[in-house]
Amino acid sequence: MESSEPTSDEVLAANISFHSALAQDYDSNQPHFRPENVARVEGIVRRLAEETGGGSLVDLGCGTGFVLNIAKRYFDRVVGVDITPDMLERVDTTGNVEVCLANTDSVPLPDGEFDACTAYGYLHHLYDLAPTLREAARLLRPGGRFFSDQDPNQAYWAALAPLAGRPELTGFVAREVTAVTETDEVAAAQTDLSPAQVRLAEYQKMRLGGFSAADVVDLFESSGFSHAEHRYEWFLGQAVVLHDQSEKASGVVESYLRAALPVSAPLFKYVSFYATK
Repeated sequence: MESSEPTSDEVLAANISFHSALAQDYDSNQPHFRPENVARVEGIVRRLAEETGGGSLVDLGCGTGFVLNIAKRYFDRVVGVDITPDMLERVDTTGNVEVCLANTDSVPLPDGEFDACTAYGYLHHLYDLAPTLREAARLLRPGGRFFSDQDPNQAYWAALAPLAGRPELTGFVAREVTAVTETDEVAAAQTDLSPAQVRLAEYQKMRLGGFSAADVVDLFESSGFSHAEHRYEWFLGQAVVLHDQSEKASGVVESYLRAALPVSAPLFKYVSFYATK
């Protein structure tokens, strides 16, 4: 834990600096642009469109437009909201895509404007989730759907963090432990930021240790949503199984681990949330 508690403004400033530094190479460096993940997210966005009618979608923390580029094929109107100008400048705004420079806890768009709201890999950057979740609920029409993804599962981080520096660890387990415990140093080396600034930008992950799924579900339901649920994603070593074996083998392992929940929860790296207004 850090020695002092930061303010929300400090976390916001760190995020702007962090994502400004990453913006130029973001689309080529981030793992969520890999084909297998794009296909997975596209399936979810397509279902959102089918369930809501496909009228309009707002993406909070849109970055360079990962979700927008998928959603524009399934929704009539898509709007990306982000606080970092360097990210928004790289969004393809042709066709039915709009962008809005704003903090996600105060979005200058009307109540009930959207059928769907997404937040991909974004919630863990926030100092406090509640204002953004309340804003998401405000932006959605009654019955509108929310989806977030790629946020850290607290149980996974808690299981791997104590393994740092263990010389007997090899292969993908060692790589995952390094990813959990040294992300701040790796990201700092790629930018002009300090590890402390990176930890602020990844506040919910690096300072608070990730999300307790049950606690976040409760927060959704106290922020204006009628129902919320979670789903764990990306088990430990899934990329290795997927690439070295086959999609079928990956599916078998995933099915087994899902059947073993909640015992197997610490083996899933991320948690996604689905909610209804």
